[in-house]
Amino acid sequence: MRRLLPFALSVFLAAGCGEENGGYQPIPAVKLTVGEQGHTSAIILVESIFCDEVFVIADSDRQSPDSDRQSPSADQIISGGVRAEDGRAVLTGLDPGTNYIAYGVGRKGDKVSEISTVRFSTGVEAGFLYPYEQGRDGAPEFADITLCPGGGRPNGNDWFTVPSEWDKDRFAPHVSYSDSDGRHWLFEAFLSITGVDPDGKTFGINSNGAASADKASWENLIQYWVGEGGAFCALDEAIAEAASATGSVPPARYAVMMMPDPIQFARFSDKNSTTAYWGTLEGKLLDFSKATDQVQALEWYIDRVRAEFAARNFRYLELAGFYILSEELVAKPDGWNYDQKRWDQILPPVGEYLDSCNEGLYWIPYLGADGTDIWRTLGITYAWLQPNYYWDASGSKPLNKTVQKIVQLGMGMELEFEYSMVEEVMKIPGIKGPDAQGNYSFTLGDVPSLRARFREYMTSIVESGLYGKARIALYSGSNALWQLATSSENDDIAMYLELCRFISENPLRK
Repeated sequence: MRRLLPFALSVFLAAGCGEENGGYQPIPAVKLTVGEQGHTSAIILVESIFCDEVFVIADSDRQSPDSDRQSPSADQIISGGVRAEDGRAVLTGLDPGTNYIAYGVGRKGDKVSEISTVRFSTGVEAGFLYPYEQGRDGAPEFADITLCPGGGRPNGNDWFTVPSEWDKDRFAPHVSYSDSDGRHWLFEAFLSITGVDPDGKTFGINSNGAASADKASWENLIQYWVGEGGAFCALDEAIAEAASATGSVPPARYAVMMMPDPIQFARFSDKNSTTAYWGTLEGKLLDFSKATDQVQALEWYIDRVRAEFAARNFRYLELAGFYILSEELVAKPDGWNYDQKRWDQILPPVGEYLDSCNEGLYWIPYLGADGTDIWRTLGITYAWLQPNYYWDASGSKPLNKTVQKIVQLGMGMELEFEYSMVEEVMKIPGIKGPDAQGNYSFTLGDVPSLRARFREYMTSIVESGLYGKARIALYSGSNALWQLATSSENDDIAMYLELCRFISENPLRK
């Protein structure tokens, strides 16, 4: 039911022309790309035009508001850099778990190219913890989390355009709210969700024939959410703005980063497509027919996210862990497509690795999904269950049965709604909202009943004894919480405040 922005690692400086001996000769030009990154080394691939020699040097990318670091000059790169051989420069003696910038310059005779750059990160060695992880005793606790979809292709509906970008204004209604008693803090954790990248490559297994996301897509995903100027930077700004407005330092606020499925095939729908499509690590082409290679890719991704997160030096955000994008986990040999999914071979080692980093592993399955009954044995830190009740006009998914399952399995509950509950949106001529079957049948006349159905979620949490004991997640479609909060309709605002108070007054926070 659920749900990047391309990040150019380098720019090839096109060769220009220069006058030499009365004629025109090309100016040397260099392009750098990242080959492989190890814990203390990296291979930088070099392409050049009109160069006899190319030199590459690395400098740690310690970003901070007070940083006065200057880039090295061409002479410094030539005198202190590594000379590229056979189209690559091997950089050694680097610090583990660190972001770097590689600088390259080429020369031919007395002509020198402009400086080319590329960013990369070294991996972390076993047991390496960043400062915010060192201060923890395991994964951090939080009472509630809000799902934040973004970074994929724009919504194609003519009547309802969903933004792909998250800026501080879009985050603001998730961060805090105001009522007659003042301004209050809202969600404690924020979950990134991206289903496909802008090129249509999918991060999830059930892809309807789409191509599977590769290493470059995974890197783009990291940059969209955690890179310099990324969505989580906007979230940190939104929290800072709320702190200024309230005159108070916010309690701990956490980001949870989605984890792409390591899809076995280049196209999951085509079992004859290659399993060695993702890319290379430390000189080895990974083959996703092997669970060990899938785990290796996920651990690389985890370390890249952790490194980027530490580099951002956020004022208020900490990384709380990673979210399993797949909403079903086939983990038993008799499960559907087990040989192509086999989550029991992938998730436990990943969960163990995250546990060693004091980071959590989180999951939100749909009602009846494979793996729901064994979520703890898969190494998952915490799981919420989707009732899917909001869309169920037929009554086939009674909420009380779902609540019983949640209590039985020790899970949290996901509250669910989307734009079909927002009166201002549903007044747009011709707009309709989807039901449980995917038919666009909800209209403006359904808004009161959908609100009543949403209120049943909150009532059932209280009546079942989950309020104050189980964590709460909120799925509000692509942008419906913001639409409620910024609506000109009084009933929309009242619904938003009702939800906000339910979240902020949760006894689990105390």
